[in-house]
Amino acid sequence: MIKTAVIMAAGMGTRFGHYTDLIPKGFIPYKEKSMVIRSIETLIDCGIEKIIIGTGYHKEYYEALTDKYPQVQCVFSPRFAETNSMYTLWNCREAIGENSFILLESDLVFEKLAITSLLKCPYDSAMLITPVTKFQDQYYVQMNEKCELINCSVNKDEINPSGELVGIHKISNVFYKILCSEYEKIVDEKPKLGYEFQLLDVSQRIIPMNVLKVDSLQWYEIDDTQDLKFAEDNIKLV
Repeated sequence: MIKTAVIMAAGMGTRFGHYTDLIPKGFIPYKEKSMVIRSIETLIDCGIEKIIIGTGYHKEYYEALTDKYPQVQCVFSPRFAETNSMYTLWNCREAIGENSFILLESDLVFEKLAITSLLKCPYDSAMLITPVTKFQDQYYVQMNEKCELINCSVNKDEINPSGELVGIHKISNVFYKILCSEYEKIVDEKPKLGYEFQLLDVSQRIIPMNVLKVDSLQWYEIDDTQDLKFAEDNIKLV
């Protein structure tokens, strides 16, 4: 049973403009509660006992969460301004240790079904997708007949999409160690690599990652003020 989660929260959230001048993106409120606190409370409700947050911009906000949530452990990336999510995930490797984990981003709102579906699914590693939900900045995923990840793109015309990336995954420790060892080979030349592309590369070349599609899931990734308004008007969380 997976008892660990990792939240990617190092980014500067520049698309939010002045909203993130003083706070990190994960602390922007969705219906009067910050997105990251919603995620933490959902994870704990699902039985997660250790929550690693990969921090960068305004790390002090995330570090303050440890006073209320003893499950939280923060791992600071001093290179957050010049790197991307794969570097943040790689930087958490000591805290992750030998654990398999749920991986998610700090700018998501989602119902509990997202976590429970991944925890209960038979796959060791799985990428969660749904039918297309987002009205902008979609990230499309293609799987084969074995429900294995074979391609992904921001342009749905480049692939035969099976659905849209949610930004929540189940990662086995075996898969994670391969992910990190492969990234170490290119970290100097690709510091701004998104972890999604490294997941795809490892799945295509070394060890398959499965894809789990949940048709009825309520969720949204909130990248800017338009996303926030759309989510508050249209996403109904249970």
